[in-house]
Amino acid sequence: MSSRVMQLLLGLSLLLNCFVLAGFVYRSWIAPPTFETRMPPPPGARPSPIDAVLHDLGVDSGQRDALRDLLDGYAAKRRERLREIQKVREQSAAELKQPQIDLVKVDGLVDQLARLRADLQKENLRAAIQLEPALRPDQRERLRVLIAERFAGAPPPRPPGPPGGPPGRPPQ
Repeated sequence: MSSRVMQLLLGLSLLLNCFVLAGFVYRSWIAPPTFETRMPPPPGARPSPIDAVLHDLGVDSGQRDALRDLLDGYAAKRRERLREIQKVREQSAAELKQPQIDLVKVDGLVDQLARLRADLQKENLRAAIQLEPALRPDQRERLRVLIAERFAGAPPPRPPGPPGGPPGRPPQ
């Protein structure tokens, strides 16, 4: 190989190394790490589904005071249900760590866990529906939409217009 080709390859190698080093410096010291921006809050800081609904509805302090008994009762039931779920999860983990896994026992634990989660979902839905009397009419309408989206899994309403077209413009 001639010395010119060797110099060209060394120059390209140096250029590639500079780009890699610049990318490393940017990701390490300049740009925020993605895990810090995407991580969910810790379990104690995560709001309950009902707290999230109240926040999205824009409930004021007077309405919260009117709902205090309902919210306290809901919180107590939710804590108890989450404790039960955690106990069953621990039992499942202990059973799965055994040298001989008893599938009948594991099946029962999985069924029990599914039942507890379904009960938690039902309690969330009941509490959300019980919020309605303390809400203003506009908040009630928004509550119905939130219940359909979050609890029933319904897709959000589509804007008027043809599919794939700009939103908000009716078909001509």
